[in-house]
Order: sequence, then structure tokens, then C-alpha cells
Amino acid sequence: MPLTRRQFIHRSTLAAAGFTCSCCFSRLSADGISAAAAPGAARNAYFGRFTELPVGAIKAQGWIQQWLLRQADGLSGHPENLGYPYNTCMMAGAIPDPTIKQPADWWRYEQSGYYFDATARLNLLLDNPGIKQRHQAALDYILQHSNPLGYGANVTPWPNAVIGRGLLADYSATRDPAIAKLIRDYIVDHGRTHDRDGVNAEEAYYLYGVTGDPQLLAYAQRVYDDYTSPPSFCSIDKITGPQPLKSHGVTAAESLKILALTYLYTGNPQALDLTKRAYAKVIADNLMPDGGVVSSESLGPVAFNSLHETCDITDWCWSLGYALMATGDAAFADLIEKATFNALPGAVSKDFKQLQYFSSANQVLASSTACPRIALTRMSYRAAHETPCCSGNVNRAMPNYVARQWLRTDDGVTAALYGPCVLHTTVNDQPLSISEETDYPFRDTITFKVQTAQPATFALGLRIPGWCASATVAVNGIPANLACPPGAFAALKREFHDGDTVVLHLPMTVQLTDWLGGRGVSVQRGPLVYSLKIGEKRVESTTDPDAIKRILKGNNIAGFPALEFFPATEWRYGLDSGAKAAPEKFAVIESPLTDNPFLSDTAPVRIEVPLRNLPQWQATWQPVLDPPPANLKLSPQNPASLPGETELQQFGDLKTMTLVPYGSTYLRLTTLPVITERKSAPFAAKT
Repeated sequence: MPLTRRQFIHRSTLAAAGFTCSCCFSRLSADGISAAAAPGAARNAYFGRFTELPVGAIKAQGWIQQWLLRQADGLSGHPENLGYPYNTCMMAGAIPDPTIKQPADWWRYEQSGYYFDATARLNLLLDNPGIKQRHQAALDYILQHSNPLGYGANVTPWPNAVIGRGLLADYSATRDPAIAKLIRDYIVDHGRTHDRDGVNAEEAYYLYGVTGDPQLLAYAQRVYDDYTSPPSFCSIDKITGPQPLKSHGVTAAESLKILALTYLYTGNPQALDLTKRAYAKVIADNLMPDGGVVSSESLGPVAFNSLHETCDITDWCWSLGYALMATGDAAFADLIEKATFNALPGAVSKDFKQLQYFSSANQVLASSTACPRIALTRMSYRAAHETPCCSGNVNRAMPNYVARQWLRTDDGVTAALYGPCVLHTTVNDQPLSISEETDYPFRDTITFKVQTAQPATFALGLRIPGWCASATVAVNGIPANLACPPGAFAALKREFHDGDTVVLHLPMTVQLTDWLGGRGVSVQRGPLVYSLKIGEKRVESTTDPDAIKRILKGNNIAGFPALEFFPATEWRYGLDSGAKAAPEKFAVIESPLTDNPFLSDTAPVRIEVPLRNLPQWQATWQPVLDPPPANLKLSPQNPASLPGETELQQFGDLKTMTLVPYGSTYLRLTTLPVITERKSAPFAAKT
């Protein structure tokens, strides 16, 4: 049966009762990683179900490692192609004024802060001299030239919160006391509590957990009090009231995590209750088929042509991670995977050299003139956009994912987010490594191999996704007597020996989710969402038209050309109600996995689905490749809605069409219209 969004969040119940905080220090691991204390471990209680490991304790392998390598060769390694302020010294000096005035002076430091945080994490995940040099230069400048009002040359509070997250990444790995002192002194002396300025509470809570400094706690609690009081968008009355939450998408993601953090570090039951209520509201009201949150720029109701800002993909996944640690609810991890494996790759070019500012689950046109807002660049794939935040923020997304693939519990470690990686940590003061070998999410089997010099007794936590009804676990080839209910964490507690192997099997079935009152459905198998494969006419530009040059200067477009995509094949298709009733009959075709699984022509999984052409749906719509320079907006925008009743009355014969992973597309139809009240024979699978 199709699942509604509200059912999705409620079907996952916490089965891992007893997961509590870590109360031990992470020490020097076998491969020499210098580890920080787990949050809250040093001086005071920690109330979360899970705690984070130091950045760098988890190293990506397989296809995720290849993603990070492409990222380092693309946007992350060539900021000169991203335009201002990325073509300046960024955090390695005082950023010069822009050629074209920005709406706010703090923009340059927010955007440079995104890049600084991204390179802090990439530097700890990859051995890349260029990334290391860029990040070290910025870190050295910040430590040597900071001022009383901020980090480096910045003097505004909100960018400090972004820069501070990069500083915390370095601190978690090095325990450099100069970093801790810098953050502590700024927050205690100049921390502000209003709007995004209060997000500095994230760093305050972390350092309070390590040091027990009461002034850090006092600041963070002032932020919580301010955020939960009127007129804040996340005040208690608005969270508990009947209306959807209303705020800028990034502001909402950054602010709501303070609720979860307050519970993690204080145990305040009100904060936990508000965390659950607030995130449930966003998921029920704003969740899109690809796992993203409607945010163009503000939160809004889901529509066929809804957009999400690429910044929000990064920021909501990070925010949801704190909700996961506070509540222990596996549904939050499911959502992080869904956005990371679908919305994220769908919003970037497959070599990570361009990105969309806005992307949609249903975009049959991705051009500079396709955006329904006034901006000219935001739906084309470009390294530089006239509003530059996403060009920096997108670089944090996959490194953030890797950093939270494993989380610590009081009695062991938990595989929270799946994908190929290796974990280096300690259990009972002795080094432990676990390699996670898998082609997930394109395959359904995950193999964990334990490396330990001596036998070690600990709990190995395994997340059972809400979409998996028949998970199984085997230890050294023998089936384990372990309950694996969907949407929960299963804990395998035993004495592990060097070479022990645990195999988790997560059978994936084709599932449909209703959207827009059941008038449309999306297709999902495991954590991957599938979209209609649309032929793409690709147009590369190494120069910008005058209309864009007037709003964007300093980008090296010749280095990473701007990309626009126009439909080259028919896209007007719908799903017959008979086929909707039998998704188990859809044909799933697997192909070998390549280093880049997000290429539609070599997609490792495809689904063949019987669809019907709907020729009257937007019958007169045609893309315009070259609109007149005097009026670029003559190009049509993407279709705004599913077909109406009249447009559904004429349809073609059943035709087998191919769906590919959402993340492998540039153009896509993800919400398939449902053609109802048909009198034809029930759908039979193709033989």
C-alpha cells in the first residue's frame, strides 16, 4: 500500500531502548587518528541516545570515496571557478569588497565559512594536498588574527556559527586548546541569541560538554529560551499549534537543531518534546519526494513544481542528525539517507563541477530562465550563481554524511547511516576497526568485518530502515537470533574476535508513496527514489549573456562551463491505476556498479514500469533554447501541476518505460500522475 508522508514518520518506532550516552573518551586509534572526547563525556551528563565520533574516525570507501575524490577535483578543489567570494582569500585573510554589492556585508563570510567547514572535513577524510593547503592557510589565519567580535576578519555573529562548525571539526580531531579557547572566548564575551545569531549555541553546547564551563551553558540556554518564545518561528505556541511552521528554509534547519541540542546537553524534557513535534511538522508539511524540504526560499506546502534550495539539502541533513541523536528514532536516519542519495546528487553535475541553486523533483527543463523566481541562474547547473551561498554549502553535504555513518552508544557503536566506509575507534580502551563493505544503496547487503587485537565485548548497533520488512543478520555465516523490526535499531551484543564478520541483509522492494492527495505517486526501492528517464539536450556555455553578467562577475565560467538541459524525448506520462495496485510486478534490472553510480546511461539499478502517454497534459508547452536577450523570461517554466481531469481523459496504450535513480538525472519526472477509473484488464508483468 502507498505510504503518506505522515504515515512515514510515524511508522518508525524506537526498538533500541537502553541506548544512552557515551561516558568514555575516544583515544588514539590504531591508525593514529587523534580523537576528541565524545560530547558531554568530560565534565557532565549527556542525555542523547547516540554521540558523534571525531571527524576523521570514519573514512569513506567505495563509491562514496570516489564521490569525495570527484568533489576535491571539482568545486571543492577549484573555488576560483565559483565566483565571489570563493575567488578571494576567503578565511585566509580579510575578504575584499565585492565588485557587485551584495545585499548584506556578512554574506562574504557566511559563504567563505561554508567552504572553510567543508575543507576542514574533507582534509580529515582525504589525503589531498590542495585541500589541505587551502584549509590550513585559513585555519592559521583565524587562529592568529581573530578579533573580539569574530573569527578571522569577520565581525558578524551568524557567519561565526558557520566558521565555528569548521573549527569544531578540527578540534574534534586534534584537541587543539587554542581552538577551544578561541570559540569559548567569543561566545562568552559576544554571543548573541536572536535569529541565526543564536546558532552559535551549537558550538557552545559542544564545548560545554567537553569542559563543563557554566558560562557556555548559560549562553546556550538563553538561546533556547529566545528561540522558544514569541515572536520566534519555533516558539512553543507555534510548534504546538495547528499551523505549519513558517521560516526561511536554512533558518528553520539551523534553529530547530538547537531544540535537540538542548535536550542532548541538559536533559530538558520540554526540549525533547518540542524536537519531536517541530520536526514532525516539517516532515508532514514540507517533505518532497526526493527527501528534500520545500525551501524556495521559505518553507512551503508541497506542490508538483516545488523547489528546494541546495543549501537546505546540506543543512536539513545536519539538523536531522541531531534529532536522531536526541530521540533515537531511526526514521530520522532514513530521511538523511533519502536526501543524501537523491536530492543531493540530483542537484549537482555528476562530476561535481556544477550545481543548481534550486532543484525540483519534477524538472523537465533546467535552464537559466526556468526558475519561477526572479533569479536568472538558479535552475541551471553552474559553478557560480548570483546568490553564492549554495556553491559553498554543497561541499559540506557528503563529508557531513560520512562523519555520522557511525555513532557511539554507552556500550558500543552503531551503524546509523549506511555506505562503504571503515571505522577506527576504541572500545574498552582498546583499538577497534570495522570495515563496512557494501554497494548500498544500490545493493541490499552490507558486510561488517571486525579488526581487534584482543577479543572485545560490545554492542554492534544496526539500523533497520522503515522501508525494510524482512531484514536478517548473520554472524560468521550463522543466522543470528536477533529481532529486526522495521524503523528501529537492533543491537548485537557479544564478544567479538578479530576477523568476525556480520552480514546485514536488507531486502528492497518497489514501494509507492502517494503525493498531492493521491493524484500522483513516487517510486522508491530501498532509500533510492526513481524518476522517468528523459532524453537530455545538453547546452554548455563558456560565456554568460549580458543579463547574467550584470548580476554576476568574477566567476571563471570557462573553467567549469554553465550547463543547461532541455528535454529531447517525451515526458508526459502517467501511471495506470491497475499498475499502481501491483508495484511488485515492476521489473527491477541490476547492472554492474561503476565508480560513479550516478550516471543514467550506466545506472546500476533501473526499474521498468508500464506508463501511458498523456498528450493533453501541458499540450502546448515547448522549451525555448534561445529566448531573445531582451526578454530571457519568454522561456517557459517547468509545468506547475499534475494534469487536470480534462488532460487525463486522453491517454495512450501501456508502454514499458525506464525509471532510473533520481540522483542520476538532470531532467526528471518523479511524481507520476495517476490515471484512475480505467476499465482495462489488470496489469500483468511483462514476460
